[in-house]
Amino acid sequence: MAVVALLAERLRVEERLLEQAFAAVGWEARLCDPNELAIPLQETGGVFPAVVLDRERSTAETTALAALLATRGSVVVNRPATTRLLADRLAFLRHLIIAGIPTPPTIVAFGETATFRAIEELGYPVYLKSFLVDPTMPIAYVEDPDAAEALVEHRRVLGDERAVLVQKAVAEPDAVRRLVVVGTELLAVVRGRGGEEPLAFEDTVHWRALATELIGRLGSGAYAIDAVEVEGKPVVLSAENLVHFRELVEHGIPVAERLAAFVIEQARHGGTEHGGTA
Repeated sequence: MAVVALLAERLRVEERLLEQAFAAVGWEARLCDPNELAIPLQETGGVFPAVVLDRERSTAETTALAALLATRGSVVVNRPATTRLLADRLAFLRHLIIAGIPTPPTIVAFGETATFRAIEELGYPVYLKSFLVDPTMPIAYVEDPDAAEALVEHRRVLGDERAVLVQKAVAEPDAVRRLVVVGTELLAVVRGRGGEEPLAFEDTVHWRALATELIGRLGSGAYAIDAVEVEGKPVVLSAENLVHFRELVEHGIPVAERLAAFVIEQARHGGTEHGGTA
């Protein structure tokens, strides 16, 4: 029986759904805790999973792990190049800007004084984002000068953060649409970041067009894209690895089954299909 390693620290609802989906097509899904992995750089020996599905949030660490596993012959979903863009906010934005895909006005500030100047230039409200995805340094929503002073100081003192992305908040949080991609398919468009009722696809022609363009840039995989509509046009805010999807399953969207099918397809082709331009 073929085996896929679910790269996750614990077994959540989503991992159990994936276990069932893989079992239904004759595969076994086994939990693989990344905290237990150690990969020598010089040696070529060792036994590592042949097929890996990354189930953790994309960070600098998961990017490195995916790349190292790939060098040892593992087929990894998402591809290391895609994971790198999901983990590196600055690289992701530059990638989209070069491709001509709309993103919010963003200023890269390299110190406290520059950060306050960038906030004033963009105008409230703004988001403060670290260059790299870091669970200890969450995105901060800044509504006024008092909040800006407190948040910038807090991030500098506790997180030693000096350089930061200052991004204009171009729409209210409840206007965000989450585009869920598996393989090369847009599975759902969800209103808001919390996983509410999926929107009807007949009303999402421009979201489909945006998803197609982004898949062409990021490559095939399993990820979620946050975007908003500004003056009738979609603007991309961010993207991340597709970790949580239980709400979509509750609404009848077969995420686990589609994800299992995509992983098996990649395994059969050695992980080289639908590479994109990441």
